[in-house]
Amino acid sequence: MSSEPVVDVRDPAVLDDPMRGYDRILAASPVCRARLPNGAEGWLVTGSAEVRAVLADPAVRNDPAGLPGQGAQTQEETFLALGTPREHLPYLRASLLSLDGAEHTRLRRSISHAFGASRVAALRPRVQQIVDALLDGLGEEADLLAEYAYPLAMAVVCEMVGVPEADWADWYRWGKVLVDGDPARITPTLGEMFAYCHALVDRRRAEPRADLLSEVVAQDDLTDVDAVALVVFLVLAGHETMAHMLANAALALMRDPAQRKLLREEPELWPAAIRELVRTDGPVQLARLRYAATDLEVGGVRIKAGDAVQAVLGAANRDPAQFAHPHAADVRRQAAHGGREGSVGFGWGPHFCLGVALAKLEAEVALRSLFERFPESEPVGDPAWVPLPRARHRVALAVRLR
Repeated sequence: MSSEPVVDVRDPAVLDDPMRGYDRILAASPVCRARLPNGAEGWLVTGSAEVRAVLADPAVRNDPAGLPGQGAQTQEETFLALGTPREHLPYLRASLLSLDGAEHTRLRRSISHAFGASRVAALRPRVQQIVDALLDGLGEEADLLAEYAYPLAMAVVCEMVGVPEADWADWYRWGKVLVDGDPARITPTLGEMFAYCHALVDRRRAEPRADLLSEVVAQDDLTDVDAVALVVFLVLAGHETMAHMLANAALALMRDPAQRKLLREEPELWPAAIRELVRTDGPVQLARLRYAATDLEVGGVRIKAGDAVQAVLGAANRDPAQFAHPHAADVRRQAAHGGREGSVGFGWGPHFCLGVALAKLEAEVALRSLFERFPESEPVGDPAWVPLPRARHRVALAVRLR
């Protein structure tokens, strides 16, 4: 690449207001040159059709190892540059987020049965029980993120995986360190996590229980490294992203009395509401950075083999070429299209969110129960954002429940 990138996604103007920032970029071009979150130069893909094309293309990979082009660091080199000990690399390489092709399919299939529709539906009574207990414990004013969204998300995924309740606080702490992104803290935190997961794998192998980890360790084709990587992926993704999905959606509904009224009158619209709220204000802004394994054409733009490609989910979900009145949350939109309107709120292609059925059920039970009990709840002040280019997270969500 020879000319300067046209946008820097680390620009405070984008970080402070990512939705409008990406709107401006999308209006200029659905595929453009950019300075990416890691500081490298690459392609920013913001159009809905273009993002879906990139995420579905097997020639767009997670790891640039062996690819020509700009000398991008491989995943292993990136981890080592951050001070990651070599003994941690096998677990990071084995993550579902890092794998491509057959290896990704193999590991994903090993746990996909646990996220099927019927098995997830059977969890509804337990999710409702957790939700009711948390709502019972809230005061007239509460931090809905810390006191409701995080505890719910943590309880659901940890019970499913098989993490004892006594250890949930450790996972909360580890998740916060990883999101904050300080390399000096990430390395020891990863060491703690991997050691903990190895011990838990050993315990479940010796004393199986009715949980997902016990099923995982019983599979002959999975190694201990595979099992540890799966636990880390499931618990971190299942509580950190889920908590912010709930907080974002709750705030959006508090600010939209018309949609709340509609949901009270037609509660069968709740599943559609969840899909629409994730579209308009989902917790993940950017997909994982990927690399072109071959020369590609996306949106009329030529992308060379080895080039970095950054898909922007938040922009694609508000693309006026795909969605009429894209900034407005309208639950009837999703109900009319059955959720098949091209939203990438849960990803797209081979890396489409594995736990989407569980996330939708959890959000439906949590939000419906919250607003049935406290229909006129409102935020206290203007909740602050965490300035992250990849995520749409709030620092806290202070609310008045009524």
